[in-house]
Amino acid sequence: MTFGCSTSNSTLSITSSTLSKPIVGKAYSVQLLASGGTAPYIWSIQSGVLPTGLTLSSAGLILGTPTTVGTWTFTVLVTDSSTPTKSVAIKVKGAHVSKPL
Repeated sequence: MTFGCSTSNSTLSITSSTLSKPIVGKAYSVQLLASGGTAPYIWSIQSGVLPTGLTLSSAGLILGTPTTVGTWTFTVLVTDSSTPTKSVAIKVKGAHVSKPL
């Protein structure tokens, strides 16, 4: 999976640029990364859905075992702990889950 764009909010940035490709039936785990702003960061899905079988923790960990072959598009949002908070989102386009070989 690749991110559709690189986004930053002057001090808060999502620094993950690519994600490994999930495969149906195989455990998947990837940590999203951010920099700047004030830690801790809170991650969420702003729009769309993750591939079936995967979840996103508030700590930015995408984890699970994909169950369905397909292509998904979703937007992840990271918010920092400053006052007022800063948020930045990035759209993941064409997150494709493959079947096992």
